[in-house]
Amino acid sequence: MKQTPKQFFSTPAGKLTLAVIAMVLCWTILIVYISSNTAGGTLFPTETDMARVRQEIKNDTSKLEAARKNKQELDALEAKYEASLATFWNADRDGEPETELRNLINDAAQAAQANLQTLGSVRTSNINNELSYADLDFTIVDEYNKVIRFFAEVEKSTPRLSWRRVEIRVEPTRARAVTGPGAANRQNAAAAAATTSTAQMFRTTGQVRVIKYSPAGNGSGKTATAAGAKTATTSTAAKTTTATPTTTTPAATSTTPAVQQTEPAKPAAESAGPADAPAITEPAANDATTNKENAK
Repeated sequence: MKQTPKQFFSTPAGKLTLAVIAMVLCWTILIVYISSNTAGGTLFPTETDMARVRQEIKNDTSKLEAARKNKQELDALEAKYEASLATFWNADRDGEPETELRNLINDAAQAAQANLQTLGSVRTSNINNELSYADLDFTIVDEYNKVIRFFAEVEKSTPRLSWRRVEIRVEPTRARAVTGPGAANRQNAAAAAATTSTAQMFRTTGQVRVIKYSPAGNGSGKTATAAGAKTATTSTAAKTTTATPTTTTPAATSTTPAVQQTEPAKPAAESAGPADAPAITEPAANDATTNKENAK
């Protein structure tokens, strides 16, 4: 009796045959896939195919080495950036430069005994989310040795300040014409003073700069600046209110002597009263009594 394919594959021999056929198909597909992805697309690559594969491996290796080198440079740059943050102006450690930078320049001028003529306001400009520039202008008019001492004091500041611009000029001496009575004597005195050696003054204008590092971002620095400005305004108002009673006190004190001066006028009126009363009333009463007796 002849079996149908369905009946044959349901028997153990048919199942074994089906398994062998499936295994052969799997191996065939695997061999075709491997051969299509090997050098030359065949199971037996030629020397040219192998040379091409070697060149591809060499190119991939070069790209890998370049990527590794680039990563090392980025890591070194990041390490340098992290190390330089310690030298920057840290808002959490050094305070806000809008006020502290002015104090540093003022203290340096006082330590050098230099005449700090003008001191501008701090201007800031953002670099990135964490870094920003802070610039401050100043003007000093004094002797050259004091100007040099001022520079030395600024170099001692912590964190260190950088110079963006410095300009030193000789301060001109202006002569004034002498006129009026005694002009000749004053001209002689001026001539004598001109012959006397005086120290030459120098006008020094410059700009210092720091890099501000805000770990929480530049937005927090702006908020702190606004809070500082609000505090400064409140303190100024408090000073003004405190000074008001001081100015009105002398006016009240000046009016006190005027009141005291009017007090001695009262004894004068009292002394005048008793002196006039006996002299006027008593003789008049005696004359009236005498006239009545004479009439009787």
